[in-house]
Amino acid sequence: MNDTHCGKMSEAELSKKLEQYQKQARIWTIIGLVGVLGGVISFFAVDDMALKSILTAVLFFGGVCAALFLGGGAQKKLKALMQEQMGDFFRAELENAFGPDMHTAQMLIDEKLVRSLRLLDGQWEEIETENFREGEHNGVHFSAANVRLNHVYERGAPQDGLETCRDMVFKGIVLRLEVRYPAAESVLVGARTENSPCGIATGNEEFDRCFCVAAEHEQYAKSIFTPLLTARILEFCRSIDGQLLGFCLNGSTLSMAIETDYAFACVASSVDLRDLDALRRSYVSSLQEMGRIIDLLAENSELFAV
Repeated sequence: MNDTHCGKMSEAELSKKLEQYQKQARIWTIIGLVGVLGGVISFFAVDDMALKSILTAVLFFGGVCAALFLGGGAQKKLKALMQEQMGDFFRAELENAFGPDMHTAQMLIDEKLVRSLRLLDGQWEEIETENFREGEHNGVHFSAANVRLNHVYERGAPQDGLETCRDMVFKGIVLRLEVRYPAAESVLVGARTENSPCGIATGNEEFDRCFCVAAEHEQYAKSIFTPLLTARILEFCRSIDGQLLGFCLNGSTLSMAIETDYAFACVASSVDLRDLDALRRSYVSSLQEMGRIIDLLAENSELFAV
């Protein structure tokens, strides 16, 4: 089948083609999941070792390949077609929402930044970023991107050839905002886990149960995390559809990572792509949601001047 698209497609043609790719992606994903499940069942249910090995390998790895390569391939074609045919609409809505695109060194979102947040340290080797945008919303200079972190490893016997595998350990957004006054030193905050050190106590018991604060000077960190600011951060956490995993105040920027199914500047996967108006509404809604997140953060008058 020829998947090359020349020129602008009509609404009816585009709707039909998007529906085709969406169906392909869903079907291959389902087939892949069934294959993986069949491989797991075979491993535990089949007694014959030779048959067990064959069934497990064929079903499990066949399922993984179907979901990742065939389903993923259809998903990539779908995204490429949307960008090709609706890119002008997407770009116009982005500029309407956040002004002209900027590219400053101060607001980059890359591997170096994410590692500086100490996000899931030691659990990932590969970063994927998508839909990076730097702009302004209601007077706040910001940048944002969808981010995935993958654990990359090799599996199999050396004599049979090793297979490179990827397990996603984080999916969400990384957001950076320019603050009112530059920080005198870096203050790093991470979601508290059972392995977290005690950290610097802010005096807000709920905040200290949720987060671990680290800084070179304890008194400086305490001067930053006032009762009002810690209360605002907790309120922000309750207001978003996701989990704030970490943030860092460094120089004139506040950088944060939020684990969430929300995707910035995207069309939701639940949208029926036969309905192009629903597709457009979903994209605009994803921009409005980013605006809402920035507005929630900008309520911290100690950090932002708006």
